[in-house]
Amino acid sequence: MQNREYLVVVPVTGTLLDSYTGINVRRFLRTAVALAADNDGRVLLAGVETVPESALETVREHVQTEEPAATKSGAVEPIAERRSQLAQMADVAQQLAPDVPVTASVRAVTDVTRGVLGVVDGRSETAVLLLRGAGLDEGWLLNRSTIDTILADAACDVFVENMGAEGGENTLYVPAVDEHTVAPLAESEAETIDSILLPVGTGPHAALAAEAARAVARHADASVTVLHVVSPDAAAEETADGEDLLTFADHVLGPDVRSETELKAAADTTDEIVRRAKEYDFVSIGAPEQKSGLKEIVFGSVQQTLSELNGVTVLMSRDSDRTMRSLYYRWKQGIEATADDSDSDT
Repeated sequence: MQNREYLVVVPVTGTLLDSYTGINVRRFLRTAVALAADNDGRVLLAGVETVPESALETVREHVQTEEPAATKSGAVEPIAERRSQLAQMADVAQQLAPDVPVTASVRAVTDVTRGVLGVVDGRSETAVLLLRGAGLDEGWLLNRSTIDTILADAACDVFVENMGAEGGENTLYVPAVDEHTVAPLAESEAETIDSILLPVGTGPHAALAAEAARAVARHADASVTVLHVVSPDAAAEETADGEDLLTFADHVLGPDVRSETELKAAADTTDEIVRRAKEYDFVSIGAPEQKSGLKEIVFGSVQQTLSELNGVTVLMSRDSDRTMRSLYYRWKQGIEATADDSDSDT
């Protein structure tokens, strides 16, 4: 399902730009351009700069009039710095995927959550990629974090990435421009992604998680293992349903991705998925459905446990339409099967 209007919005906060988070920015950007490339789309690095309400009008006037540097007030200086930082991030993203258009902009806001929602709401064919540990985890309304609020309220597809580990030689950051220490971002490299685990369940976000795995696999030339876990005493019908899930996910991955499927019997689904996740460079998983039953509660437990592991990068996908994507692939799968049957009869 490709659309040249597809846009991946990447909110970038001051926490990521100004502090040492231990986050591999290059690897995070790689996820963004991979998602865009898979949909023949583009990337927007959306800088979100928090300013006092009293300074908001001044900042907006500066942005609209492009006021010369000599006349900048204290309120607009951070905006100019953010633009420079984001421009360098955009350059790195462009190097990672020369065929993917990458742009950057800065929005002055009084509230980060409302600012991010303001960027993504009202746009068609849009996805937002959020990064844990980069200033979006703090509580906001009713103690919900920015990430929680966007997952619940945004009308677009939402991806949440947890890099898994802090520290190490490849951790990158974008320091203040006036410190002249931007070189590490441009010169260092991210660790390669060679293997991806795609745990699949019956939830409505499985197809989008498979698309995300496909995107990263294509960009990194990685292999994908599709995993479904059933209980040791699973009935024949449950086992058959599991095989169907694996076939469906493998169909979404498509012929261009090296993949294998595995139906695993285990007493504890969470323990088994977490155990296997440690063997892979990257995990793509669908978001748990809060109003669903026990199986999605299990996937919620998997999400929570995976997010606490060091060394495991996890990308969670929340599908905005929940059913249409799966129906599309089921229809496509059926059409192709019919065509294959017709070819075999001739």
